[in-house]
Amino acid sequence: MSVQPKQNLFKYIILFGLFLLQRELVFSQSSVVPEIPFQAEAGVSVDGKLDDWSKLKKLFVVDEFVSPWSSPDFGKTVFKAFYDKEYLYFYFDIEDKNIVEKKFEREEDVAKGDRGEIFLSADSSLSEYFCFEIAPSGEVLDYKAKYYRKFDYEWDLKGLEIKTDVGSSGYILEGRIPLEFVKGLIKSKSSSEFRMGIFRGEFNSLSWNEKDINWISWIRPNTEKPDFHTPSAFQRVRLGRVE
Repeated sequence: MSVQPKQNLFKYIILFGLFLLQRELVFSQSSVVPEIPFQAEAGVSVDGKLDDWSKLKKLFVVDEFVSPWSSPDFGKTVFKAFYDKEYLYFYFDIEDKNIVEKKFEREEDVAKGDRGEIFLSADSSLSEYFCFEIAPSGEVLDYKAKYYRKFDYEWDLKGLEIKTDVGSSGYILEGRIPLEFVKGLIKSKSSSEFRMGIFRGEFNSLSWNEKDINWISWIRPNTEKPDFHTPSAFQRVRLGRVE
């Protein structure tokens, strides 16, 4: 009759050990800094078409996004990137059968509809960071910011190129950012790291209120309410070695 408690104790010990092992694995995975690979002579044209990406063997890929504050049913979202000697290339491939976009009259109109977003910063202090919000039509809201939510909409990135393609099932945002600008974010000579946020805003209609917007992120920010302008929304990344 005394065997059963010992068996239960043994099971608890095993389960607790597995729990600790799982925590250790998660920690080790999160400590790996994602790498944006170098591609020499990639031959990619920024045209909103992705055929020329299929031949590339090494890419930075994010194909699992989360919706921390709203519905997880937001359609497939894929982000890919690489860099060459002159530019950092990227694209969003977004599934969306109800594209919402305000008629463009000024840059801030981009923030009133569907879009993909890239935020870049030198470090987690967000003392200075840069935001690129891209509408399905290719219109861009690019601005400089500093923590917390102090925006300079007069800032624009020279050399930024964007092309898009809109279809019945969604839209593609393809672009390139001058590499000189990206390298300017890297403050250490012994490192190629900077911080990046990858996001998506999903709207149901032009007549919206804040609670109806589905905010989608590469990683889960540590905030109770939707907010990408916070250090926990940014992930460490690095430029891969030039080969």
